[in-house]
Amino acid sequence: MHSTLRTPFWRAAYQSLPETVRHRYLAGIARAERWELALNAAGDALSRMKIIVARLFSTPAKPRPAH
Repeated sequence: MHSTLRTPFWRAAYQSLPETVRHRYLAGIARAERWELALNAAGDALSRMKIIVARLFSTPAKPRPAH
């Protein structure tokens, strides 16, 4: 197995190919893994930014009367 693949999913995908064609598809699998990792990182960053912006613009709730 090639050491460039970091995630178990993509390693398994690479291993599932016949040994005679693995070298042909390694670059494409590695590129797909990099895209997946980059998109996951971007999604995580956007999620954190959303939380930060929500906290910046949130106003404390006014206490409501008991009746």
